[in-house]
Amino acid sequence: MARVFFDTRVNIDSEAISNTTTYVVKQSDSGKTFMVSGGAQAVTLPPVAELQKGWHCTFVNSASPSGDKTIGAGSAIIHGTMFDGGNDVAASTVGTGVTNVLIEAASQAGDNIKFFTDGALYYFQSTSGTNTAYTTS
Repeated sequence: MARVFFDTRVNIDSEAISNTTTYVVKQSDSGKTFMVSGGAQAVTLPPVAELQKGWHCTFVNSASPSGDKTIGAGSAIIHGTMFDGGNDVAASTVGTGVTNVLIEAASQAGDNIKFFTDGALYYFQSTSGTNTAYTTS
């Protein structure tokens, strides 16, 4: 029996991360793919205490943003690494949590970053074609 998928676009948001208005990610955004474009913007992740283990979302560049997109957790609870096209680890947190991950204006269409939680911390995995697509702070 074949699987039938209806309205598969429901988990793609091409509006929220395409402008300069602050966006607060919601619990209900778990599983969502955000298409990234537009100018500088602050994006706030939900408090991990409000999330179930396994909550996740993805940010994919549909174009090079014209300004940096700052994805923040409010405290130093984000851990992860970014691999670029040359297989370099460009934005590793090296075991020390950070507060923000920036999608830099230098990033390109197709660059992507995935966030997920174990209910206590956020983790990210990302890939990029350029060395300067993502940074942390």
